[in-house]
Amino acid sequence: MPISHHHGGDCVTGDSIDYFRLCVMKGAVGLELKGMKMSRGPVVWRRVAKEFGIKGNKQKVYDWLCAKVEELKPQQEHIVNEDGREKRLVEGREVQ
Repeated sequence: MPISHHHGGDCVTGDSIDYFRLCVMKGAVGLELKGMKMSRGPVVWRRVAKEFGIKGNKQKVYDWLCAKVEELKPQQEHIVNEDGREKRLVEGREVQ
């Protein structure tokens, strides 16, 4: 399922939800590496490490997230509305 980009908003559906979630976790762990927190709750990097079975510190968890996001990025389909015309993009190229 694609990520749809419409006038001023985006809609994430299907398998793209898991990809978007990884992107958000990557951003949160990146903030934690800089000494900040994304929310008041528990640190994200420990939850990510536990969920995915990653051993190591914040940096190792962040590196794993970066690699996973880059691995899944080419598979994401985007639907972009331009000039009233819908374009489907995969790996930055228009597909039918």
